[in-house]
Amino acid sequence: MSHSSAPVSAVIVCFNERDLIAECLESVAFCDEIVIVDSGSKDGTVEIIENFRSKGYPVRLIHRAWTGYASQKQFALEHATMPWLMIVDADEQIDADLRESIRKIVQDDGSPISAWQVRRRDWLAGYGLAHPYVLHNRILRLFRNGKVRIDPETTIHETFIVDGPTSLIRNGLLLHMRDLSLEDDVARANAYSTQKAALRANQRIRSSTTRLLLTPPYTFIKFYFLKRYILCGRPGFIYSMMMMFYSFLTEAKMFRSSLKDDD
Repeated sequence: MSHSSAPVSAVIVCFNERDLIAECLESVAFCDEIVIVDSGSKDGTVEIIENFRSKGYPVRLIHRAWTGYASQKQFALEHATMPWLMIVDADEQIDADLRESIRKIVQDDGSPISAWQVRRRDWLAGYGLAHPYVLHNRILRLFRNGKVRIDPETTIHETFIVDGPTSLIRNGLLLHMRDLSLEDDVARANAYSTQKAALRANQRIRSSTTRLLLTPPYTFIKFYFLKRYILCGRPGFIYSMMMMFYSFLTEAKMFRSSLKDDD
């Protein structure tokens, strides 16, 4: 466990993360508080967390039934007490450079920034962590306490509402270590596309022939060429095709839903 702590609450929600939670907790050991909201794990996750707490990690473990992405993470945020909040998924790890960048940011009392984006690098089955020249996803993860809330309408990936300016942490990476089987990846694409199609329907975004024809191939081009997953060989091609498949399912489900609306 790190001896150089920082006034940060690491905020984690989890369910059955036995294979990844230990590495995640080790990567946030520099935080003064680790708030974990578990939604009923039965695979040994809780026992691993309790073991870390027995070793002196500043863990606050809260048990709460799953209520959806937005409400679960909002609940976790509201139980964090440090001046800064760092949201980390159970399948993610903060690398050494990002830890150092976070330490420097939270020590700068004069900064007007309320929230910081981090760069995230994905793990690809058959390749490992994506090639360094792949364009990383940039996602908001570090916040001043009291300056952020989660949009309650989001159902898939949370949308943060920030009071104040945001910026990007350029040094360091958040490592996304989820190694899904292809079967699990297809199942997730199916489940997420259903939720995304429903969200778009609520936002009054209508299906169209143009969207159905163009959005999936554009998604493949975006990931394989523009984001440079071409540098990751066959695993990069498979990843890009899966993103296109997810896009196609979303558009197809939007179309099917519009047929019901027209009845």
